[in-house]
Amino acid sequence: MRPDSSSRLLSFSAGLLIFASVLVTSGPLHAQDFYLHDGDRVSFYGDSITAQRFYTRDIQDFAETRYPSLQVQYHNAGVPGDKVTGGYAGKAAERVERDIQPFHPTVITVMLGMNDGDYMPPDAQVFSDYQSGYHNLLALLRAAAPGARITLIENTAYDEITHGTEFAGYMATTQRNAEATPALGQRENLPVIDDCSPVEELLRRAATADPSLAAMLVPDRIHPSEPLHWIMAEAVMKAWHVDPVVSDVTLSAATQEVSVSRRAQVTAVSATADGLEWDQLDEALPLPLNFDNPLMEFVLRISDLASVDQELLRVTALPSGDYALTIDQKAVGTFSAVQLGQGINLALMKTPMWNEAREYDDALGRRSQLEDADFILMAETHVSDLPAASRILREGEEQFEQKARVSLRIPKHHYVLTRSR
Repeated sequence: MRPDSSSRLLSFSAGLLIFASVLVTSGPLHAQDFYLHDGDRVSFYGDSITAQRFYTRDIQDFAETRYPSLQVQYHNAGVPGDKVTGGYAGKAAERVERDIQPFHPTVITVMLGMNDGDYMPPDAQVFSDYQSGYHNLLALLRAAAPGARITLIENTAYDEITHGTEFAGYMATTQRNAEATPALGQRENLPVIDDCSPVEELLRRAATADPSLAAMLVPDRIHPSEPLHWIMAEAVMKAWHVDPVVSDVTLSAATQEVSVSRRAQVTAVSATADGLEWDQLDEALPLPLNFDNPLMEFVLRISDLASVDQELLRVTALPSGDYALTIDQKAVGTFSAVQLGQGINLALMKTPMWNEAREYDDALGRRSQLEDADFILMAETHVSDLPAASRILREGEEQFEQKARVSLRIPKHHYVLTRSR
């Protein structure tokens, strides 16, 4: 087994540290069914952190790999530098009319607050303007998309934990904005998801575990790195009641019987001269986490992200020894009979299923580039035939979306466990 896979496996086996807190106020998120439904159209409204297209893409990755048959459309309406009142791409009313209304969303998430403190220590007037501006923005969104389910996401804090500060005291300002969001949600009768606390707690853990890597998590103190966005997406997915299980299989080497097969179909189980083999068709795919990124590995080690990405395999009654696991003739790792009996999490390894998820995410990445180009075209240019140019870009987005969905046609995989000699 590769050393990084071993450390992830041991972390899973020992029990993951749970620290991501998700605050949900009044609203529809108490239902235990997954929040998104067939036919939903999701718009993510926010500033440059939303415009990074990381946590928003992660949310789509989460939802679509976990529920491959789900038919949902996603649209990013993040603008760098934006406040609740708007910014360089237009005031809030113009933003909502151009960037939200034409997409007819049934679901809207809003994450603002990083820029709304004017990069200064807490100030009463600035905070009051932020609160009133947020109220006005929500009125605009409700008018533009009547009946849309709106979720408020607490802004992440300016990072004064992992390295020095450029704007002294600004972390307190952004924390104040985040902490005020639940009260706003109560007044507006909207659900609120806490992204601030999970990110801040991870930064504190990171600063203790490895200060040099910790400083890379929010390199400019404002914009979370791509791996950290997975923690932000995780908070949303927990609040939206995502099923944490990709698949869960338990089978006996002694009897070739399958005792657990949740979200999976296991067939053709047979004993071999030195192990076991079977076919397995899962209902879902693991998350497309980038295991080649040391910062992603670091986030996995110090977070509970794996707790919502469980692709579990247990093989009981194996004779003692070590066993090599291959899936579709691809080597996955070598595990002891004890490890296999306790269970391994295949979602933390480079499997054929992981490759399928990565292919899905790669196509989403290309789609995101076209979506960004479409926004720049609409907001920052005056070309002669703007609607036609925008239509072509959106057709390109749709092609990449369809290409991505091809990766969600999950095939049957062949597993072989062979005892090492």
